[in-house]
Amino acid sequence: MLLQERQHRILEMLRAQGRVYATELSHFLGVSEDTVRRDLNSLSQQGLLRRVHGGALPCQHDLVDYRDRKDEVEPAKQAIALKALSFIQPGQTVLIDSGSTCLHIAQNLPTHFPFTVVTPSPLIASQLISHENIELILVGGRVFKPAIMSVGAATNAMLQEIHFDLCFLGVFALHTSSGLMINNLEEAQTLKVMIAQSETVVGLADASKLDKVGTHYIASCNKLSALVTSNDANEAILAELSEAGVEIVKA
Repeated sequence: MLLQERQHRILEMLRAQGRVYATELSHFLGVSEDTVRRDLNSLSQQGLLRRVHGGALPCQHDLVDYRDRKDEVEPAKQAIALKALSFIQPGQTVLIDSGSTCLHIAQNLPTHFPFTVVTPSPLIASQLISHENIELILVGGRVFKPAIMSVGAATNAMLQEIHFDLCFLGVFALHTSSGLMINNLEEAQTLKVMIAQSETVVGLADASKLDKVGTHYIASCNKLSALVTSNDANEAILAELSEAGVEIVKA
């Protein structure tokens, strides 16, 4: 088996299983453990996996403070947001998460029919103050400043009192076997409640968020009704998500 084919097999197994072990790879690929370790080290140096003792894990997505990037112009995220707007229908109660793609959604919401927006993000809410056709509900609680959103017991209790027709969920990390993940425990708990209270959950993620993991588990991939993503997203990952029942929409 050629080097390139062997390393491709390793990445396929990692995507399918969520973790690989050098010993198992050695038996499966018919090569020595030393060869497997060299392959894993090479793939780690390329940023394609995360090397750990005895094997490897998917790459962990780094937490970048949203406060430092909220004013950046990101065409891919703008395109995803505009494509996602088609899910909104008149009269719905729509939950909008925090994050840069959700901010683009808030800035481009339809103005020709009435609906309700609920958000734990004061930044999202501030975009909608002058929107005549939107009834706006800001969910309170302790503000987790890196994400500019309310989290914690008070936030979760308020969210549990509302049924949402539609939820726009900013995806931090999505892996086909590990599911939706994020790096803050309280934020993960609030996102779990948001998903549980929503009829339709639309994930928003550019290609960089796919095949990544975080520290804290939120939900399995099939909790997403749809994923709106960029055109350069990995087709194999999208195919697995589609098989799990997730509608794939490319921007």
